[in-house]
Amino acid sequence: MKIVNELRAVHKAGRVLCCRTAQSREVLRYFASLHSSGHILGIWMLKEYLLSLQDCSQNHYSTPARFYACSFNNSECKAMKKLSFIILVLIFCQITASSQSCLPNGITFYNQADIDNFQTNYPNCFEIEGDVVIYGNDITNLNGLNVLTSIWGHLWIGNNQALTSLTGLDNLTSIGGSLGISNTTPLTSLTGLANLTSIGEDLNISNTYSLSGLTGLEGLTSIGGDLVIHCDVLSSFTGLNNLTFIGEDFLIEFNDFLTSLAGLENLTTIGGFLVIYYIEALTSLTGLDNVTSIGGELVIKCNDALTGLTGLNNLTTIGGYLDISDNAALTSLTGLDNIDASSIDNLHIFFNDSLSTCEVLSVCNYLASPNGIIEIHNNAPGCNSQQEVEDACEFITVEEMFPEDYLSLYPNPAKQELKIFTDDGRDIEEVSIYTLTGQRLMKDRPANGIIDISCLQSGMYIVEVTIDSTRIRRKLLVQS
Repeated sequence: MKIVNELRAVHKAGRVLCCRTAQSREVLRYFASLHSSGHILGIWMLKEYLLSLQDCSQNHYSTPARFYACSFNNSECKAMKKLSFIILVLIFCQITASSQSCLPNGITFYNQADIDNFQTNYPNCFEIEGDVVIYGNDITNLNGLNVLTSIWGHLWIGNNQALTSLTGLDNLTSIGGSLGISNTTPLTSLTGLANLTSIGEDLNISNTYSLSGLTGLEGLTSIGGDLVIHCDVLSSFTGLNNLTFIGEDFLIEFNDFLTSLAGLENLTTIGGFLVIYYIEALTSLTGLDNVTSIGGELVIKCNDALTGLTGLNNLTTIGGYLDISDNAALTSLTGLDNIDASSIDNLHIFFNDSLSTCEVLSVCNYLASPNGIIEIHNNAPGCNSQQEVEDACEFITVEEMFPEDYLSLYPNPAKQELKIFTDDGRDIEEVSIYTLTGQRLMKDRPANGIIDISCLQSGMYIVEVTIDSTRIRRKLLVQS
């Protein structure tokens, strides 16, 4: 729009436009409208450079900008008139043959008759410049809109209690503004949007009580604004399999039946914050495995069934505070290890009843050099205070060369006896048990991997196992 506004301003000033390059359909249409009214002398088509709004007599052909203007008596522009006109006509005919825009102020469809009569009332209207609102309880299908290829503004679909399908939008490839779908109870899928590849602003889906998946959005690769999903029966994100980019915030909240984040495997970048809030059936974050950066806060809160964060293993930066709170079944922060601690503003870890392992590298580095407020409390022993986590961070070692599941302690929690074993049966050379403050209480060479721990009081301990001169450390909870 900025380019077109510049064109219009120059035209209103009584000048003509000479443009070295124009790729935008919108710009070309404006050129054509000027020419048809006798105002424009032509387009100077070159491949690499654009000229800014300046006088033609300056001849600054190497200046990278957009347009330049000149008066009607400029000989250079007049000499170009015939050639430019031919080029303009060829380009304009190519564009208008394939699509035409209309309705700069948008349109609202209140009933089925409005949908059915669209092509009659607005012939050759393939691209709507303004907003489109589909809002009517007797609308049953969108077949009358099957000529639309793009909407430059927003598309709002709401309060349609008879609409079961979005078939009719099959030729829609882009939405310049937001796509909002809400209060459309019978809608069970998004079939009909298969050719939609980009949304310039937000995708907001809420209160669609029959929508259990996002099938139909397989062509979507980018969302310029927020992605907000609030659907009571949504079970996964299948349908967003080709989405790679969210420009602003990603909110997943109050989706009671969401058990998996499958479908988001190609997502790499979230420009704003990521909030996963009150998803009672979600057990893991698998599906976010390729996300590498979040531009805002990372909030994981009130997810009662969530046990781990390993789906975030490839996340390296965030742009705000890290809030892990009120997740009753969460036991470890493993998965957040690779976040650059300098990208964390504030650190909030509290009211996670089962969380005992917080000493991941990102948290330890942050505690060593904090950038803001630290709140760590009301978690399980081992992560119940800032001091406990800092003490546990002392045991992080770069000498560990084995995967997390290579060494097992059983049972854990333990009372009288502890069995230690490896997944390949390798011999254990030595076992030491420390308090969280680093005091060694036991040192043993266990027979058959079994050691007596009856002397230990209830609490959290660090078990250090030496195998092939390499130390592996694990937490042990003792309940006497």
